Amino acid sequence: MKEPKNRDILPVQPYIMINTDDYERVVAKKMGISHFYEFTKTADTGHINAVPDGTVDLLFGINEKDVKSYIGGTVLKAKDWPLEDGRTYFGVRFLPGKCMLPAELSIGDIVNDDLELDKSAYGEQLAEQLAEAGNIYKRSGIFMEYYMEKLRKKNVTDSARNIESYVRKRIYESRGAVSIRELAEESGYSECYIRRVFGEVHGISPKVFEKIVRFQNLLDLMEQECSQELLTDSGYYDQSHMIKDFKNYTGITPEAYRKMLSELKRNKNQNSK
Repeated sequence: MKEPKNRDILPVQPYIMINTDDYERVVAKKMGISHFYEFTKTADTGHINAVPDGTVDLLFGINEKDVKSYIGGTVLKAKDWPLEDGRTYFGVRFLPGKCMLPAELSIGDIVNDDLELDKSAYGEQLAEQLAEAGNIYKRSGIFMEYYMEKLRKKNVTDSARNIESYVRKRIYESRGAVSIRELAEESGYSECYIRRVFGEVHGISPKVFEKIVRFQNLLDLMEQECSQELLTDSGYYDQSHMIKDFKNYTGITPEAYRKMLSELKRNKNQNSK
C-alpha cells in the first residue's frame, strides 16, 4: 500500500470572509489543526451561511458578560450559521479527520449541526483565558498549548486510523476522483470496512467527503481567479455536475459567487487607498 502524496487543502468558509469586516486567519496546518480565525458579529454583518468543508469547528463566542462554546461538524449543503450579534468569535478549524470531541459526543452527533457546549466541556479556565487574550495570535497560542497537552495524553496509532489516513490522502491526491473500488484494491481492505472506518472518524462516507473535497478545490481555484481548466483541476467531470454541487453547497451559482468575490476585492482595494 504505497503512501499517497500529501495534497491537503485549506478548508474555507467563504461567507465569513465576504460578509465580515474584521476577519482574520492564522494558518497552522499542524497537530491536526488547519487554522484559527476570528471575526466580530454585529447587527450590520451580512448573512453568514456555512458550506461543506469536511471539517470540525470549535467556536468560542466572546463578549463582556460571558463566553459561549460551540462545536460543529461539516454541513452537507449551504446552511445558516446561528451567530449572536455583539460577540467576537474565535474559531479553531481542525483538519479533516481530526478534532477534539468532548467525552459524551461522537463525530456523528455533530455532522450538519452546531452544538452549544457546557462550560465544563473543556474547562472554564480555557474559556476565561481566551476571553482575556487581546487578539487572535494570543488566543491561538493559548489554545495550541492546551491542545498539545491533550494530545500528549492520547495515543491513536491503530490500524483503523492508518487506513483512514491513507484513504483521506488518496482522496486529496485524486482531487476527489478515486473510487471506493480502487481504494479497496490498493489497500487490501474491503469496501465495507473502508466505509465503516472512514465513517467512524469523519461521520460521513468517503463518497460524500470526495464531493466536499471537489467543492473546496473549486472554491480555492475561484479565489485565485483561475479560469482555465477550472473544471478538470477541481476534480469534476462535467460542468452541469459542477454547477449543481456548487448551488447545493453555497445556495448560489458559480457566476454569482464570482461576482461576490470581485465586489469584495474591489471594496478592499478602495478602502486601502
